[in-house]
Amino acid sequence: MRLIDQTARTLCMLALLASPLLTAQTTPEENVSVDFTTLNWDTKVIQDIQFETDNKVESISIYNRGLSIPKHYHGPATLTFFREQTKPDTGETVRVPVAQTKLTSDTREVLLVFQPANDQSREYYHIYPVKRDREIFPRGSYQVFNFSDYTISGKIEDNMFKLEKQSSTIIKLPLQKTTTIEVKFARTSGEAWKMAYSSLWGHKAGDRVNIFIFNSGNPVSPIEIRRYKEFLPAPDTNKTSSI
Repeated sequence: MRLIDQTARTLCMLALLASPLLTAQTTPEENVSVDFTTLNWDTKVIQDIQFETDNKVESISIYNRGLSIPKHYHGPATLTFFREQTKPDTGETVRVPVAQTKLTSDTREVLLVFQPANDQSREYYHIYPVKRDREIFPRGSYQVFNFSDYTISGKIEDNMFKLEKQSSTIIKLPLQKTTTIEVKFARTSGEAWKMAYSSLWGHKAGDRVNIFIFNSGNPVSPIEIRRYKEFLPAPDTNKTSSI
């Protein structure tokens, strides 16, 4: 079974989790200013789709193996990705939308997760936005999403936590030098717990990491874990406020 079929419900849950984080009201006329990062949930690369920011057209490719470099967007709250096509009868260039999402003025950083639509007759992607402002998801921290059918018990270094189905948490580790940390996840199995994952991860104080836990479709090992890390530069402490 293709990964997109196994995780379609996962992305629906992501939308439900993301929606409460992006609840500020905007009007059609209001502009937003946000840095966005992208991730393609499907295994294929989305090549060179375009968007308009500050009246300029830019292009971006969206990958599955890692997060994109952040892009800045300033424009209407509805961010539209498109492809430019030429009408054969008139030669006119038109913009054909391929994905769209609604942003809010209280969000400064957002992860946009792309998933191909079920309709294969034309190119279109659903976008699920995940708020990730640095105040709530800083350097050296881990944002964990449980999209599986199991309650998950987790341990990241000395931090123990429990995640019900379709919930999330952020684990913040002290800003320390590069080191190795212990990461464990257990899942419910009837009335008991069963170890699902145990490993040592390299930890860098300058990275922040997204962790997605979802159904694997494998009855022997029923959950799968994906992690995506991103380097964040340290804040510039030399900047001073002007009076």
